Amino acid sequence: MSIFFMSLTFVCFLIFSYLFNKKYILSSLIILEAMMLMSMVFMIFSLNNLYESMYMFLMILTFAACEAALGLSLLVSFLRLRGNNLLKSIVHFAKNSWIS
Repeated sequence: MSIFFMSLTFVCFLIFSYLFNKKYILSSLIILEAMMLMSMVFMIFSLNNLYESMYMFLMILTFAACEAALGLSLLVSFLRLRGNNLLKSIVHFAKNSWIS
């Protein structure tokens, strides 16, 4: 089994686990970060002959770092506000904040 096929299979598994994980914010953020890392591995192995692939890799790495920082800062601020990291609390908070 090649690395290319294994990384593609793992990305598909992470997508399905993200779709079925609807309880905690932290586990959703970890799954999203793993998807970004596996997509970078997938890109390295699929575009290893092209010179421009390194620029694309650095751009995706930058987006992954920004996504992780933004997600963790939102998680910390929501934990300070509500005291839990349940995804349904965010939906409830969003519905109530639009009403008032």
